[in-house]
Parts: sequence; C-alpha cells; structure tokens
Amino acid sequence: MVVKVDTANKLKYCLKRKAGRSIIERRPIFSPDGESVAVIVEDIVHVYNVQTCELVRTLESETPIDGFVGIEFPQNEDYNLYGCSKSGLVTIWTWDKGAVLRDTHLQIPANLIVLTFDLINENECFITGAGGSYSKNIHYASYSIKTGELLCEYGTRIWNTQPLIKVALGWNNDDRFAAICNGTKSLYIQSIYNQNTSAIFYNFSEYRIVSVACHKSINTLAVTDTLGRATVIRGNLYDIRNAAKEVFHWHCLPPMALCFSMQGNYLYSGGVESVLVKWTLGSLAYKAAEKSFLPRLPGLVRYITTNNTHIAITLTNNSIVIANAQMHAVGTIAECGGVSPTARTLEPVLIYQHKLGALLMHGPTGHLQLYSTTSNKVLYNIDITGQNRIQPERWNLMPLQTEITCASLSPNGQWLVTSEYRNDGFMYPEERLKFWTINQNNKQKSPFLMNTCINLSHGGCRVVALAFSYDGKLCVSSGLDQKFRVWEFDCSNNKRGIWVCLTACYYSSGVAQYLSQGILNNFKIGHSEPSDDFTQFPYMKEMRKDDPVKKLANFHNEYTITDDRMSAGSCSNSENEMSGLAMSRDGSLIAAWFGCKLTLWDTYLCTLRTSLSHPALRPKGVDVKFGNNDAAHYLVCTTESCLAVWSLLSLTVKWLVQLNPMALCSDLLSNKMAVVTSNNDIHIFTPHSSKPLMSQQRVSDPNLGVFKKCAFGASTKDGVTLYLLRNDVEVFSFEPEKTKEGRLESIPHSNAPVSKFSTLLAEQQLSAVRRGAPVDTLASDVDATSSAAISNISMAPPYMTPPVSLLCTTFLQELAGQEEPKDDEFTDLEEKMNVDQSSDEEDDVIKLNGPYAPRATELWTPNYEAVKAKKLNRILEDPFIDLHATSSLFGI
Repeated sequence: MVVKVDTANKLKYCLKRKAGRSIIERRPIFSPDGESVAVIVEDIVHVYNVQTCELVRTLESETPIDGFVGIEFPQNEDYNLYGCSKSGLVTIWTWDKGAVLRDTHLQIPANLIVLTFDLINENECFITGAGGSYSKNIHYASYSIKTGELLCEYGTRIWNTQPLIKVALGWNNDDRFAAICNGTKSLYIQSIYNQNTSAIFYNFSEYRIVSVACHKSINTLAVTDTLGRATVIRGNLYDIRNAAKEVFHWHCLPPMALCFSMQGNYLYSGGVESVLVKWTLGSLAYKAAEKSFLPRLPGLVRYITTNNTHIAITLTNNSIVIANAQMHAVGTIAECGGVSPTARTLEPVLIYQHKLGALLMHGPTGHLQLYSTTSNKVLYNIDITGQNRIQPERWNLMPLQTEITCASLSPNGQWLVTSEYRNDGFMYPEERLKFWTINQNNKQKSPFLMNTCINLSHGGCRVVALAFSYDGKLCVSSGLDQKFRVWEFDCSNNKRGIWVCLTACYYSSGVAQYLSQGILNNFKIGHSEPSDDFTQFPYMKEMRKDDPVKKLANFHNEYTITDDRMSAGSCSNSENEMSGLAMSRDGSLIAAWFGCKLTLWDTYLCTLRTSLSHPALRPKGVDVKFGNNDAAHYLVCTTESCLAVWSLLSLTVKWLVQLNPMALCSDLLSNKMAVVTSNNDIHIFTPHSSKPLMSQQRVSDPNLGVFKKCAFGASTKDGVTLYLLRNDVEVFSFEPEKTKEGRLESIPHSNAPVSKFSTLLAEQQLSAVRRGAPVDTLASDVDATSSAAISNISMAPPYMTPPVSLLCTTFLQELAGQEEPKDDEFTDLEEKMNVDQSSDEEDDVIKLNGPYAPRATELWTPNYEAVKAKKLNRILEDPFIDLHATSSLFGI
C-alpha cells in the first residue's frame, strides 16, 4: 500500500530568520591558508571563500550562547580556531573538520559581559568585560583556556565608553603587553606577565585616541586620533616618553580602523571618509611615508584585517570588501541591511516580487536591495538616487543624505515607483518621484530601468504613500502637502511612453490657510560654514553626553537620529494630514486617509464620492487596503489602535477590532489579509469575518524588535508565507513548519507507480460491451460556458455589477441555487427515462466506469427552446391585471 502525508487541515507555522543579520559587529579573520575568511554572525561563525565570496560552511557551539565577541587563530597553532562568547564560554574548533574540540567556561565574575577577547597563546587569553550594557566599571584580566581559572587580574577602571574600547596585543622586548584605548586622550599599556608594569601614553595636543593596533613581532604600535592623524610609536613602550614617534596625516576625520600588515612594513587606516589608506612605514628605505588609496567604498570603515595576499575591510553597510595587496577590490561579502540611521526612522520598504521570487527592501543610502528568498543572497543593489554621498566634515560628521522615503511595485510586476527626499532646513528641499520599468535585457546590471523622473512632484513636500492600479496603468501618490496626485502612463507622444500627472485632489475648503512647507517662502541665502577653528568642535578633545564619535562607532545601530531633520520647515495639521492610500482592483476608486477621515474618490472624474468616519478611528488613520477576489467590496483600514473593515455596498463598518496594528498587507492571489500588532502577534484573516483564519500570539519578543512591515510571499493552497521586517532591518518568514508528522491515508491504486508492463494492461476486463448513446458534447460546452460566466460576474467588484433588474431571471435563480419548476411534459419524459430497463443479460455486464457509473438521466440535456415556448404561453394566457380586484379602485 502506498501512503502520503495529509497536511491540508491544520498546519503548524514557525518563524524563521531569513536575512539582515549583522556581519560587521566583530573583526573578521583570515584562515591560515588564506583561502577563507571567518566572520562572526551573532552566535555562529560563517566561513566564506575569498575568491568567490560564497558561504562555505558554518561553525556553531554545542552549548547555547548569546553571541561571540571574538575569534582568533593562535600564532603557534594554526589548525584550531578559538572563539569566546559574551558569557565567557571559550569554544575550540578543528579548522579542517569544523568539529567542536573543547568548551571551557572562564571563571569570570557573575553578571560580567565580555567585551573583547584576545589570545595570548594557545593556553591563555586576555579579556575585558563590564557588569552590564551601561556599566562604567571595566574589568580586564587573563584566564587559562584549558581550565578557565583566573591567572591575573589587572584591576578595574571606570570608563563610560564601552563602544569605543579597543584592545591590541603586542610585544615589547620579549614581553607580552596589551594596549587599551577607550575614546579618551589616554592609551593604557599593561604588561600581561607582570602585573605591576604598565604605562600611560597621553596623545600630544590632547586629541582623543579612537583606535590602536600593534605589530605582530616587534615593539611597535600605532594609534589614531580625532584630528585624523596616525601615529606610529617604536622603542621601549613602557618608557613611552623616550620612544620614537612617526606621524602620518591624510584623514581629516577620525579614522576608526587601524591595522598592520603581516610583516609590519605597511599600515592600513580607514574611517569616515570611506577610503582605505595604505601607508609605507619608515622601515622600508626610499619609500617612507608613501601612501596608496582604495577610494569610494560604499560605507564607513569599521575594521581592517590583513594577511599576506588580501585585505578584508568591514563597512557600515553590512558588507565586507575583499581587496588584494595592490589595493584593488576583488569581491564583496554582502548581507541585507546597512540602512542609514535616518532611513531607519522612515517608513520601511518590503515588497515581494513574484516574477523574480525576491524581496525588495531598503539598502544602503540611496539604494534598494533585491534579496532572493530561494538562494538567500542579495541579487542586486539598485541605485535609486544616482547621487554621490555628501561627504562629512568636522563640523558635521553625519550629514543628511538623500533618502528613499517609500516605494511601490505594480501588481503585474511591470512598474516600480520610488520617492526620494532631502530637506536640511537650509537649502531648498530635494524631492523626486521616479518610475522604473522592469529590465527585459539580461545583459544590464540592474533589473529596473528608469522611465520617468518628476522633480518636485509634490512641491517639495515628502511623499508618504504610493499605490498602483492592478493593471499598472495608473499610480497615486500622497504627500505632506495634503494632496494626492493621479499619474497615468502616456505613450501618445513618445514611443517609449512617459508618466504624466492627470490631476491633484485635496480634502479641504479649497483655500489653504498656510503652506505646508514654510521654508519654501524663505529667501535662500544658504548658511556659512564654520571656520576651521578647532575650538568650535569640542568632541575632538573632550567627551560629552551626546558624543558624535560614539555615534560613529555605533553608526550601523544608531537610532538617536530622528526624522525631524527630514521634516525641517514643515507645518503639521493632523486634521487633514495624509497617510495611507489604495486603489481598487479595477482602478475606479481611490481610498485615501485625511486625518481621521477615510475618503473615497472617483479615479476618472476626480471627484469625492463619500467620506467615511467613525469615533474609533480617531485620532489618525494609518493604512488602507482594498479586498481582493470575492472580498473586493470591502475596505480594510488601520489606525494606531484598531483594525476596521468597511462595506462599500452599505458604507458601514462591518466589524472592528482593537489590537494596536503595526503593519497591514493583502495577498494579490487570494482574499487573505494579514495584520501584525505591536506585541508581534500575527493574524491572517479575510474581510468577510472578524474570526481569523490563523492567529499566532507573540511570535517574537517585542523587546528584541517590533515588526514594522509585512508582505505575502508565494503561497500555496495549503498554507501561506508571510515575510516580516523588523525595526532592526532583519527579515523573517512566517511559513508552515516542515514536519514528517501527519495523518496517513491510502492512495488509490491508480495513483500508485506503475511498471512498464502494467501500462500495457487494461484496468478492467469487460465480458460484454454495449455501445451507449453518443454524449452531447455541445451541452457540456454550454454548461462550462455558463459556469464560467457565473464565476466572472461573481468575482467582479460589486460597484461594477449591472443592476439586478437587468439580470435575467434564470441567471439569478441559478446563482441562488434554486431549481426551475418542471413542466408536465418534461415530467412524463423523466418518468419514461426512469423505467427499469434491466434484463438478465445486463447482470453479467460489468459497467465501464465501475459501480459508480452515471445514470442515463444524468446524460440527458433539457430542450431550452421548449422551456421558453412554455413560459411564453403562460404569460399570454394569464392576464396582467385582475379585473375583479381592481374594479373597486378604478370604478370598472
């Protein structure tokens, strides 16, 4: 017997992390053979090939941990890899097989979180730790890796800059030391084997030290400061006053990364300028102070790692660039994310592209990323703005860039519309609306080609929502100017075609009492840049509460920058402020939020049809979606506290639920919709009923992150796939769990695999066959056509259906499931057809289709012409007016 698994009734759903993990939190390392690079990704280690930048394998710990803080190969033992977690668990892997060799728990104080981990040798390690995320007491000591016992505790210092603490281990006259910097002007040098031997180096001119690196074999170290200088110190490092110093100065901003080459003849530095600089040290004759550059890196430099042949550059756009010794980039290890702090505060982008099977989401500044859900790789980084990044300056370390505010993809996948915006409050706002068509030429590097660019499409005000019609011929955009504009694709004057604006609609008295952008009326004189007087930049010498250097060190996780800079000079009016909008499936209606009022507009006449309001929808609407398929006559909307469904037939609220929604999405291929709440609850429902089809409570801890966007993926008839985007730019998938458990049922023998010989045999042997009456194929075609017509009219939007008076009576009866009363002549005919005509000869006959063969009456097709004639006779015989009943009224 053949069996199969039945999972159609109840499916178990699970939450999976798809992409967006940070690969830039810790320093990567090269393998001893130089063919691979190991990268820490939270609690696992990813191993990538240097040549192809493909993921080769992963290394995990057998004990559950909360994340690694460092990995390293010992100098005398290159066949084992050492790693340490935040809780002090040291894991040793065999590099060839990737097996866990040993786990050792360091005997660190209770509640201590390890910040840095460095190997002294194959038996000892040096760590720094703190009591918590906000603790100022820094503990640093050395521990035994084999036993985990404390070897030497060097003391506890009070430092309040955990993100700026960096440690480098070096040699000083055959003595091992640790150099520690914490973002101040002091560099601490501590002997590892002698607790009482230490030194403090104060940077001359009192500029803050931001990074440190040590030579691998001789007594040499290097530091960088906030002025942009790189200082190399040689000699007796415990008597640093008499040590020799060599200064290299090209950077004008703080270099956050520093590294020596393997032989120590070169020094690599990088930072906010997004440029890698290679310095030739004075040990090489005739080439002292020579430098070469690797410019235009796509992010700020966080870490630099070298070996004999390659350089790994960790960038803030969540990528690692691999360069060769000649300073040429040869590959990139890319991961989703890398969103700027300003883009984190804007509305996120998450769109599923059905044709490519990929997710379209926010990427680095001015880019959209196309992430494949099947190969789990970033396919493209699409440059939307096409602009160079504004370079930071000393008076403005984090300038405001042109960001992508929102994007939308047409349901047929042919068009993409994006909006970009920049407004710093001084210069004129930059606002553009761009339409992109899908690229049919595979030779191009980008999957989309720009078709139309509209500058100042909303008069310099930021666009907040975009929506397409189902056929992709119409587009609607709404902005902070309290207007929405309808765009149409016009190909009359251009073979390629362009997008033009049909009209602009607003919900007000017609005369605005103020301009939404007051900055537009100001006379532009620009602003004078501060002079290069270092006294105006106190962050270079002292540490304050809002330290910009600390923000640069944590730039990829920075949330303190709000979108107030993006709305500079704008006025706010919550009564008529626009938020979400949507277009109906046929493109005839537009639903738009104006404050707490949900308005319906005629697309072609550009007139207001009606305005919907409800006390529960105050103070402001957020999102709105039309239903699909058989739910096209419903309108689903959300506010900050509730989810409501409106019926377009009665213009009333069908049902309303209080659940604090965060995101709303609809499936284009079915009537299903999904809503995600602030507690990370997921509800999949249809607008027909308030009872959800599937509900999952608290799929993720809200303290770790809240889901801000959701999108339906490629769903099946058995289950759905929902993609979720968290506020930390991590992508999750909510999909059916793959399990082998389930109910087993038998499969008919006809579905079982057959052999070549069995295909030559008939399934049933007939002893006698009688030729039956020919089947009327025309009748079956008519039935199929009528059922298709019923399906088409049923799936049409209610407001596009003809009036009931124009629909024929038989269609309505068939739609309602009522049978037409039978006439006498057809009744007699059925009685004749139902007469038992069986005989003794038919008892031996085996039916062609088995015991469930159809009866003869089921193959009979009624005569519709006779039915029409009978009805006509009844109408002619029966009077339209009863004379006896109307004689008293009309006086007859």
